[in-house]
Amino acid sequence: MSSSIFTSNSALSKTAAKWFIRMQEAAPDSEERTQFEAWLMQSPQHQQEYASISEAWIGIDSVDQLKKLADAKQAKQENQRIHQSKRAKKIKNTLGAISACMVFAFAGLIGYQQYQQWQTAPTVQLASQSNTAQIVTQSLEDGSQITLNASSQIQVTYYRHQRHIDLLKGEAIFNVEKDANRPFVVETNTAKITVLGTRFAVNKLNQLVRVSVDHGKVQVESKADGSKILLQNGQVAEIPNGQAVQPKNAQAADYFKFATGTIVFNQAGMLEVAEVLSRYRQKNVIVHGKLQDNISAVFQVKDTETFINTLPKIANVAIKETTESTIIQSQK
Repeated sequence: MSSSIFTSNSALSKTAAKWFIRMQEAAPDSEERTQFEAWLMQSPQHQQEYASISEAWIGIDSVDQLKKLADAKQAKQENQRIHQSKRAKKIKNTLGAISACMVFAFAGLIGYQQYQQWQTAPTVQLASQSNTAQIVTQSLEDGSQITLNASSQIQVTYYRHQRHIDLLKGEAIFNVEKDANRPFVVETNTAKITVLGTRFAVNKLNQLVRVSVDHGKVQVESKADGSKILLQNGQVAEIPNGQAVQPKNAQAADYFKFATGTIVFNQAGMLEVAEVLSRYRQKNVIVHGKLQDNISAVFQVKDTETFINTLPKIANVAIKETTESTIIQSQK
């Protein structure tokens, strides 16, 4: 049986099948045959569809079978229409689901961005500094406390997810209230110190940053190479500019004594000595030449001038006064 009968549209196929059945029983001179011939000549599609029915008749034994064939063709075409409709609906639903997912994803992204902005929006901002020979204590809104050494400067910014301090200049002691949800971070240009709750000191010198821990745990990181070290009770570390974090064999307690008016040098080079002494004087102390001497000393801030005058007795240096500065230089 030819398959061409299944290629035409449903209405035309059904009409062609009806004409074919009626022509099998119509008399040659009947008016119905005249009507059939008129229908047949209306369109090449009518002729093609009728020819398709005639070809299919070869394997059909009765009119009933032809009717079944026409019905089967119509049913197949209806099934194809339903299938196409379901497929179009499925595609539409899929596209709708994808669109919904995109909407939710976009909404989620916007929500996340808004949450990030909320998290990173400052809740507290303040700046604090101390003058020459002045020690300043600053209490923060969470109960933490900062003690600034002379000639020091900090910038405090609290966020919902972090408490952040920029030590811009000098030295400070940090007595931090514990908050597991908001780490306390102190940064200089070369170091990053992260804690949850502890007491520690940070000294930002021109040549290095020194971190001393009284109690608790502090993570110290060098920004130069990313090296890290965990300091605990009584430990000290230094971060020389451009280098890794290095533990220092010293008593951490010594580096907290400035808060009570005592200066401690522990195998300090002359550059450090000059920088620290300058914090307590109107006239800066500077170093001329490369001096290799390292000294250890303990004295009261009020005795700073006496200490400067006795430096030539404990190191191979000479002191020279000018109108602008005090110079430490090598003895000749």
